[in-house]
Amino acid sequence: MTTESGNPDTLDSFDELIACPGCDLLHHRQSLQLGELARCERCNDIVQTRKESTVDRSLAAVLAGIILMLLSLSLPFLSLSRAGVSSEISVLDAVSALWLSDMRWLGFVTLAFIVMLPLARLALLGWVLWRIRFDRKIRSGMRTAFRWAIRLEPWAMADIFMVGVVVSLVKISTLANLHVGLAFWSLLALVAVSVYLNLALCKDTVWACIIRRP
Repeated sequence: MTTESGNPDTLDSFDELIACPGCDLLHHRQSLQLGELARCERCNDIVQTRKESTVDRSLAAVLAGIILMLLSLSLPFLSLSRAGVSSEISVLDAVSALWLSDMRWLGFVTLAFIVMLPLARLALLGWVLWRIRFDRKIRSGMRTAFRWAIRLEPWAMADIFMVGVVVSLVKISTLANLHVGLAFWSLLALVAVSVYLNLALCKDTVWACIIRRP
């Protein structure tokens, strides 16, 4: 379905306008049916969607992601053994090792992109979705929280970290015996949950709930 372009001078509120992510053309918000989407009349990019049970499914994914993140920090990530000598390391141990080896900036960046930013994004999304799901009063801070959750999405790089880990494991496996721990599988599951969250979350539906509810 294609929307019609809107003129802000004819509207009571800018909240009833939506900008195309491709060309920034302003459109009126449409009343969509479940599974329906609206496209820009100029560039044909998707400007509005309505996904089924988006709040419930997204909230479940957020809660699962937080649990998996906490498990990945508290459980062993990897164990190495060679010539009878073995060692075990967690994600936080790796960050600590970088910090103590005069690579503090690398340790801080690793902690930020692998732990702090993904956890912050999940916490912000969880707070917004929880209040919407359980009919809590909409607060002014919810707009800011959801906006920051969207902005943090490209900077939450647990998936990039896992790609680097897998490549490193392939190289190290020729030098020592490797055993991946539960934290490895927790982070791998977190990547899958993050993909599902991106597919289940309908940002426009959440915005509409924040804007239109008292």
